[in-house]
Amino acid sequence: MTALEPELFHGLRKLQILHLRSNFLRTTPVRAFWDCRSLEYLGLSNNRLRSLARNGFAGLIKLRELHLEHNHLTKINLAHFPRLVALQYLYLQWNKINNLSCTMEWEWSTLEKLDLTGNEIRTLTPEVFETLLNLKVLLLDNNKLTSLDTQTTNMWKSLNTIGLSSNLWECTKKICNLASWLSRFKGRWEHSILCHSPEYTQGEEILDAVHGFQLCQNISAPVVLTSTTMEATLPQQFTSSFFGNMQTPTQDFYPEDFGGFTIVTTTTTTTTTTTHTPQTTMATTMVDGEDATEDYDMMDSTLLTQRVIIGTMALLFSFFLIVFVVYISRKCCPPTLRRIRHCSAIQNRRQMRTQQRQPMADLATQVPYNEYEPAHDEGALVIINGYGQCKCQQLPYKECEV
Repeated sequence: MTALEPELFHGLRKLQILHLRSNFLRTTPVRAFWDCRSLEYLGLSNNRLRSLARNGFAGLIKLRELHLEHNHLTKINLAHFPRLVALQYLYLQWNKINNLSCTMEWEWSTLEKLDLTGNEIRTLTPEVFETLLNLKVLLLDNNKLTSLDTQTTNMWKSLNTIGLSSNLWECTKKICNLASWLSRFKGRWEHSILCHSPEYTQGEEILDAVHGFQLCQNISAPVVLTSTTMEATLPQQFTSSFFGNMQTPTQDFYPEDFGGFTIVTTTTTTTTTTTHTPQTTMATTMVDGEDATEDYDMMDSTLLTQRVIIGTMALLFSFFLIVFVVYISRKCCPPTLRRIRHCSAIQNRRQMRTQQRQPMADLATQVPYNEYEPAHDEGALVIINGYGQCKCQQLPYKECEV
């Protein structure tokens, strides 16, 4: 389908879901959906739309979800959507949008998610987000952003999810505003936000680069508690270089999740600072250290108890498993046990018979006559028995011829 007729959806007042994706639509006629008063879902993705008419979505007073991804849109003006008073989700990813603006002052309080992934956006203006008062999810991944100004990030007060990965972030002094906002952001971001330039920061996360290369000041960073004591006593220059190497939080870390960690803000010490400030900081740190030590001891004892319980349960489980296997084998396989016993009895009998036959075999192998050693070396002997006389001649081989 290449075009929509002006009265194509006339009279469809109960229509709730409409899919028009994967066609060849180039424009949407004015008031094409005027009669679709109950429409809640409209899918126009994977078409060839290049622009949006000002009143193209007039009449969609109940529309909650609008899909315009994978088209050829180059400019988006939020002034085209004032009649979508119930819209919550707007999908504009993978277009060619390079200009996002709002030429009319109005409040779009219902929109909660705006997806602009995969476009060509280079700059963002605060006027756009002044309209979106309750925006919770903003996805700007895979664009061409290099930096953000303070006025724009100040408008992101209602966000709980942000997507800023795969942009052309320039990790110089220009990135300080974004790094400061990320360090205070309590929500989450989907993917890592990496530096694109200069070369020595490529591939580094923005917060890591800011702290590692000391690009900005007054950027909060999580530090180990024992290092806080060092900060109170060491000079400011060494403290900044030390904390620059600390690892910064990713999108899954929240301020309440650090446990024994502390948020420390590195600032420049003025000449009016008194000598009592380090001592106060050290005292506070020592109190926090004692509390943290108690917490660690409690955690260690809890872990030890858990390990003992788990080991005992494992031993009991192994014992009961062995008993169960033996019980099942005795109940389910009695013929097998009988055969085993029968075979063992037969083997024992054979061994006993073999042991009894062994002495008889030894007797059978003995010499059937005794050696006779004559007293004389030469001459014949006469042996008289009951049947007559016989002569026995001594031979050199000690044989007796009868």
